[in-house]
Amino acid sequence: MHTLLGYTWSELASLLGVMSIVGGFVVWLVNHGAKIFNRNVSSALQPFGEQIRNLTKNIERLNANFKQQQSAFERLEKRVDEHDRRLDRHHERIKTLFEKGDDDR
Repeated sequence: MHTLLGYTWSELASLLGVMSIVGGFVVWLVNHGAKIFNRNVSSALQPFGEQIRNLTKNIERLNANFKQQQSAFERLEKRVDEHDRRLDRHHERIKTLFEKGDDDR
């Protein structure tokens, strides 16, 4: 009889068959466990995903509000500058009127 590593061909075939079955079971077990693990992780992380989406939406709204406030502030700043210039002109006119009044006396 022919042997390889001290085993006959039939023993080697039997060992190879048993190793294939055990290996297949291990692969199936790992794949099945990975699917269950992924499903559980996915269901556990789903609320966090929703919260992140809500946070993103709220940040976008906050940015839009900030831009509106910034533009309103810029408009208000322009109006204040215009009023400040007018006030300076009025002050100069009043000063000029008082100087003319002093010259008339």
